[in-house]
Amino acid sequence: MKGIRPWVAPYAVTFLAVSGALLLTLLFKPLLTPTIFLLFFAAVAVSSWYGGFKTGLFATFLSIVYVSFFFFEPVFSLSIASTGNKIRLGLFILVTTFINWLNSELRVAKQRLEQTTKRLQSSDTRFRRLTESNIIGVIVADINGAIAEANDAFLQMVGYTREDLLGGLIRWQNMTPPEYQEISDRSISLLQTLGVCQLFEKEYIRKDGSRVPVLIGSAFLDERQQHIIGYVLDMSQQKAALKSTQQLLETLSQREDELRLITDSVPVLISYVDAEQRYRFNNKGYEELFGISASATYGKHIKEILGESVYQHTLPYIKTVLSGEKVTFENQVKDKYGVIHDVSTTYVPRFSQSGQVEGFVVLTTDITERKLAEKALKDSEARLRTLTEKVRVIPWEVDANTGNFTYVGPQSVDILGYPVTDWYTDNFWYEHIHPDDRDWALQYCYESSLMVDNYEFEYRMLSADGKVVWLYDIVNVVRDGEKPRLLHGFMIDISDRKQVEQEREQLLAREQAARSAAEAANRIKDEFLGTLSHELRTPLNSILGWTQLLKNRTFDSNTTTLALETIERNSKSLAQIIEDILDVSEIIRGQLRLNTQPVELIPLIEATIDNLTLAAQAKDIYLESQFDSTVGVVMGDANRIQQIVWNLLTNAVKFTPAGGKVTIQLQHLDHSIQIRVSDTGLGISPEFLPYVFERFRQADGSSTRSHGGLGLGLGLVRHLVELHGGTVQAESPGIGQGATFIVNLPRKSIVNSQ
Repeated sequence: MKGIRPWVAPYAVTFLAVSGALLLTLLFKPLLTPTIFLLFFAAVAVSSWYGGFKTGLFATFLSIVYVSFFFFEPVFSLSIASTGNKIRLGLFILVTTFINWLNSELRVAKQRLEQTTKRLQSSDTRFRRLTESNIIGVIVADINGAIAEANDAFLQMVGYTREDLLGGLIRWQNMTPPEYQEISDRSISLLQTLGVCQLFEKEYIRKDGSRVPVLIGSAFLDERQQHIIGYVLDMSQQKAALKSTQQLLETLSQREDELRLITDSVPVLISYVDAEQRYRFNNKGYEELFGISASATYGKHIKEILGESVYQHTLPYIKTVLSGEKVTFENQVKDKYGVIHDVSTTYVPRFSQSGQVEGFVVLTTDITERKLAEKALKDSEARLRTLTEKVRVIPWEVDANTGNFTYVGPQSVDILGYPVTDWYTDNFWYEHIHPDDRDWALQYCYESSLMVDNYEFEYRMLSADGKVVWLYDIVNVVRDGEKPRLLHGFMIDISDRKQVEQEREQLLAREQAARSAAEAANRIKDEFLGTLSHELRTPLNSILGWTQLLKNRTFDSNTTTLALETIERNSKSLAQIIEDILDVSEIIRGQLRLNTQPVELIPLIEATIDNLTLAAQAKDIYLESQFDSTVGVVMGDANRIQQIVWNLLTNAVKFTPAGGKVTIQLQHLDHSIQIRVSDTGLGISPEFLPYVFERFRQADGSSTRSHGGLGLGLGLVRHLVELHGGTVQAESPGIGQGATFIVNLPRKSIVNSQ
C-alpha cells in the first residue's frame, strides 16, 4: 500500500477485503449455505475498522453487488427476483450499517483516547521539567501534612535531604511556625471548599532551626481530596531586597529630614529652582523672610514670588547661571512686612549626567546688618584716621569662638592693601600669612590663647601687591571663665626694621663669602708660588750647576756639548714658564690678542706631534693621529691654536704612564671642527673634573708631586678656545681610566681679534 495515495488506500483495502470474502464464499459455498453473508459481514467490519464509516458503506455496496450477481437467482445478474432475497439484503444492509457506525464510533473513541494520552504525556513531561528544573519548590502532600514527594529546590529551601523525605521526616505542619498556623488552617479550609488555594505568604522552619519566607499555592490532585500538589517559592531574596529598599527609604527620609534641619538652621536663604525658573525647594529662612510656606511657593515662577521689578533685575544673572556659570550679586528685596533688606545672592548651577543645566541653587544671605556695620565702620574710620593716620599700626579684634575678625583698623589698607571688609571673611588672616609662617603662627596663637593672657610674636603676611610685610603682633586675651572669648591687639609694621636686619645679615654673609674667597685665593696663590718656586728652581739649578762647572773646569767636546744642550733645554723651559705666566697676566688684564687668519689644521697638528715624538718615545708612549681630510681651513690664530694642541698633548703625555697611548682626532662636524685628545693615563676624579680648567688649580698642588707644571696650561687652553668662539670640555670615567679633552672650533666664522 506504500505506493497508493492516502485517500485511496482505505478503498483499496475495502475492495480487497470484499473480493476476498467473495472468493472464500465461492470456495466454501456448500459450507456457508444458507448463510451467504457471513464472510461479507467480516469484510464490512474490517473495511469500516480500517477506513471508517464511508469505506464501510462502500464495502456494504460491493458486498450487495457481489451477492446479487453471484449467489441470488438469476445468477450473474443484478436483478433480484425473490422477495426473501430482498429481505435478506435489507437485513444485511441494516446490520452492516450498524457495524459501520459501531466501528466508526470505536475508531473515533480510539483516536480521542490516543490524543488524550499524548496530551497527558506532554503535560506530564512539562510538569516533570518544571519540577526537575528546580526553579520553584514543588511538593506532593496529603491533607494531614505528610509530604510524599518534593523536588530538590524545595529540599534545599527547607534544608532537608532526600533521605529525610524518604524517611517521612518532612511534614509541612511541623515546619509551620505557631504564628502562621492560623493562616495555614484557613488555606486548608479554602482548599477543601474550592479545590484550589490562592497564593499566600508564610514561613517554614528549616531543619537547622532558621526560617525561610515562602510564597505558597496549592490544589488537590484528585477528586477524593486526599493528595495536594503545592508550589513553593523562596522569598528570601525578595524579602532582603524589600528590607534593603525600606531601609534605603528610611535612610533617604532621615537624610531629607537632616538636610531640612541643616538648611533650616543656617542663616542663609536656600532655594532650588528648575530650568523653567520654578521653585522646587525653599528652606525655613526663605519662608520666614517672605511669609510664604514652601508648599505655597512650590512650582511657582520666580517672578510670582519676587515681583516684576526684582525679577527684571535678576534676569541677567538667571540667564548666566542657566548657561552653566556660577554668579554672585547683591540686590534688595522686601520682606513680608514690606521692609527692604540688602541681600547677597549666589546662583550655583546643577548639571545633569549629560551635562545639561537642570536648575540652580539659590543662596541668599541677608547683609543688611553688614551694610549697616560697614556704614558705621566708615564713620569710625573717619574718626580713627585723624588719630592713627601717621602710625603704621593696625588695631584688631577677633571672636575667639569663630576665629573671625570682628574689627580691623583702616590702617590695614595702607599697610597691606586689602579692603577692611575682606578681613571679615572666613580664614582671611590665615590664608594671607606667608606660607612659611602660616602653620606655626596659627598653632602658636591657638596654644598661647589657651595658656596665657598676653603674648606677642613676629611673622610675615603677603600684601595685596604680593610683597612681604613683617608684622609684630601684640595680643591680649579676654576670657569667659577659663575659655578665651575675645582676642584683641595691634599689628605693628616692622618691615623697615626687618629689611635693615636682612641687609645687615646679607652684608655679613657677603663679607664672610668674600673672606672665604680671599682665603681660598691666598691659599691658591701660596700653592702657586710654591709650585712656581719649585718649577723655577729645578731648571735654574741645572743651568747654574753647568755654568759653574764650565767656568771652573775644562771638559771635552762631548761633555761641553751635553752641558750646553742641558742649559739650552732648561732655558727654554724657563722661557715657556715665563710665557705662560705672561699669557695669564694678559688674560687677567684683558690684553691677550689674536692674529686671525686662515689656518690649515692638519699640517699644524702634525708639526706639533713631531715636536713631541721624542718625549713620547722616551716614555714608550704611542702617539696616534686620526685626521678627517675634509676639515679644510678655519679662521684663527695659528700660534694660539698650536699652543692649544701643544698644551693638550703635553698634558696627556705627562700624565700617561709608560706603555700608554695618546690619540688625537680631527673631525669635521656640521658647523664646527672638533679636536679630541684622549689618553690612557691617570684620569681625573669626579670631584676635580669641574675645576680642571681653572687657573692655578691642580689635583695635587703640593711641591712634592710626581708631575711638574704650574696648573696654567688647561686654563690657557680654555681661554684661547673661547677667544676663537669655541668650546672645550673634559671627560674622564675616573682615576686610572684616562681622560679625553674635546675642543670645538667654528669652521668658517671669523673671530673678532679683540
